[in-house]
Order: sequence, then C-alpha cells, then structure tokens
Amino acid sequence: MAWAWHEGKKSETDATPSSTLSEPLVDEIPMTTHVAQRPNPGGDDAIRAHCLRVATWSSELANAIGLSESDRNLVEQAAIAHHIPQILVDDQARGRLLAELQLEPKGDQPFIADNVRAVLEALWGRRAIADPAMGKIVAVLEISDDFDQFFESEPLFDTDSLDECSNSSVEAMMTYLQVTSRADVSRVIDRLPVFPRASREVVRQVSKSDVGPREMEAVASMDPVLAGRLIQTANSAYYSPRSPIGTIFHAVSYIGTETARRVLLAAAIRGNFSSPLAHQLWNHSLDVAQNAELLAMHASVKVDPSQAFLAGLIHDIGRLAFAIMPVAFQERFQRLTDGGCPPVEVEMCLSGRCHGEVGAETLTQWKFPPEIIEAVRWHHRPERSTSPLASLLYLAEFITESQEDLPSYVRMNTAAGLAGISIGALTEIRQKNTGSLESLRFAA
Repeated sequence: MAWAWHEGKKSETDATPSSTLSEPLVDEIPMTTHVAQRPNPGGDDAIRAHCLRVATWSSELANAIGLSESDRNLVEQAAIAHHIPQILVDDQARGRLLAELQLEPKGDQPFIADNVRAVLEALWGRRAIADPAMGKIVAVLEISDDFDQFFESEPLFDTDSLDECSNSSVEAMMTYLQVTSRADVSRVIDRLPVFPRASREVVRQVSKSDVGPREMEAVASMDPVLAGRLIQTANSAYYSPRSPIGTIFHAVSYIGTETARRVLLAAAIRGNFSSPLAHQLWNHSLDVAQNAELLAMHASVKVDPSQAFLAGLIHDIGRLAFAIMPVAFQERFQRLTDGGCPPVEVEMCLSGRCHGEVGAETLTQWKFPPEIIEAVRWHHRPERSTSPLASLLYLAEFITESQEDLPSYVRMNTAAGLAGISIGALTEIRQKNTGSLESLRFAA
C-alpha cells in the first residue's frame, strides 16, 4: 500500500515524478553519528556518503509525493545533517560544551539553520510535529534513511527470511519511485538481440577442458570475425612476433591455447556490447573476466578458471536490458546515481529487480550452463548462494572498484570465505594486468 502524507498517517494515494538534488552544504557539516548502536566501519567518509545518499533519496521521494521546492530543499539539508551529534543542534548545550572546553564560538551565526534544526528535532523525537507539512518532511527523511540503512545492513540478514517488501520503508520507497514492473523488465529482456547460434556453439566448444590447437582452429574457422580477432591478438604489440602471423593455427600455437580460448570467448560475446553506450560496460566486463580467472587459480575451492573467465564476460549482461528501459526509468536512474546512490540499489527501487537477476533470466533464454546463471544471479549478493563462482565474481568486481553496490566488508569477507580466497591474494591480483586482451577493448 502506498503511503499518503496526511499528518503522518498512511492511506492509499498516487504520486508524480521528478526533481534534482539541490547543492548540499556537505563540507560545512561534520559527519559524526548520533546513534550509538549504529556500526561505523568506514568512519566519517562512510557516514558522509550515507548522508549524501539519504539526501538524494529524500529529494526524489519528496518530489514524487508533490512537496514544494522549498520543502524539498529543506529535507535535503536535513538529510545532510541528520547524523551530526544532537548536542550540536542545541545552542545552549553547545555553548556549555564550548565553555567547558574553553573555546570561543566563531561568529554570531547559528551552527545550523532554525528550520533544519526543527526537522532534526522532530526526527529525533525531541519536538512535536506541529503541522502536516512538517509531518511529510520528517516522514520523507525517516523513510529515506531507513531505506538506505536496509541495504547497508543487508549482508547481515538471515538469507532464509530476507524480503525487501517486509520493510515498510522499502515498500513505501518502491511504491512511490518504481517506474516499471518486474513483468515489464522481462518484456525488455525479450527485446535484447538473440545470442547467435554460431556464438553459442563457439562458447560450448571452447569451454571444453580438453580442447587443443586443432579444435581451436576449427572453432575460429566458423566465423571470419573470430579468426580475425585471434590473428589480430597474435600480431599485437603485447606479443610482438618477429614476423607477421597469418594463419589461425599459427596464431593459436603462438599465443597458446589458454589465451586463444579467452580471445575466442571474448570475441564471441563482444558483439552483444556493440552499442556505443555499452562500450565502457564491455571493457569493465573484460577486466572482471580476467580478475575472475586469476582468482579461480588462487582459490582453495575448485573453480574452473575458464568458466570463471566466461562468467566474468557476461556477469553484467543484465545491465544491457536496463540500458533500453523507457525514458522515465533512465531519467530517474540518472538522477539517483548522479546523487551517489549505487546502481544496484536504484535498480531494485525502480523495478524490483537488479541486473544480476535480469542477467540470469537473459542467460537462461540464451541456454547458458546453470552454474553460470546461478553465479550471475547472485554476484552482488554472494551470501545468498553456495556457488563459489558467485563469490568469485563479487570479488572480481571488488578489485575493479566498479562501485555498483554499497561497500561491505562483511560481504567481502563472506565471499572470500566461500571462494577460498585470501585478502592477500586479492591485493596481489589487483596489481596484475596482463594486457593480452587489449585488442578486444573498445576505445575509451
């Protein structure tokens, strides 16, 4: 049920979109927590980032329920300041503190504006909500704060009982901001280009563990584009052959079957990222694929490195579906991510699904192996799966610093444990860049 905003009470209502976040005075307000029991693993930077996200969510929600521009600006300012120590909001208490510390206040200006102070004191229960307008502002801030904290705390939840819709703030936020349904997303998936049968056969053949140079030559011969990519790679500056390489077999023999396998897999999938808007995503996927392969080689849990490489190439395929969503989705997605909200959280809010789930549905239609589908589905939530490959993908993205999701040391440690990877190995792999697949990148 949607939340109406009449003196803080809930009732059914509709909402309309959209606005942008006004310029927050972030640097003027110290970010230190006022909730003693709230964990603070990342220090002031983590709290600052949380406050910026809450301000962004508050702005979008306030606009969706029809608050005036001045009220939207007010709730943004209150969101930026909502983690300052309560003692600093009370002028008398702050004065006594300064006196005890034998410090002189700077200037005559109040530490915080009176209207922002009123919102914060109402949020903290120190002041009664005097009118419906204030009730709406406080409700927007409270829901936005709780919504962001839900996703911050998600790695700690019991996976058997986790349900986003069981949280009233998550339900309220999604009710007002969701611009497309799960069914609509499935229809968008159906509009994605079909994975070509020839490419599917390449993936099937090359993924075999016992494939040799002659089999590689036969696979590459199926498609002139694949053959060209293989020969181009062998002649690249990275390999620098003494004389030009002109045949498929010579290319495979020169660069080795494992590199040839990677080149053919990447070349077979690269066409799905041919849109200019997807070029950066493809380059990121290449990075993740190479990281995932290296992690599989270091893992104490057995994972086929070639399978990890393939999973890395297509782990973000679901983002292609979100890239062709309607304009209303794109505009709201852009505003929220520009304001610091992570893409995975925004996808969930606007559609009820993240690109991991959407990617898994896409790969199911493309008849990819079940273990890769499972890994792609949970690569942002590895704690919900027993698949070591899902954890490898999460760690591989962590190494690339993609910032698609909220940072979580709990989730990272869980994934490292499930995959059998040490933190030292993560540091070592972060510093590696073979450059052997540079010819398959799109120009920046």
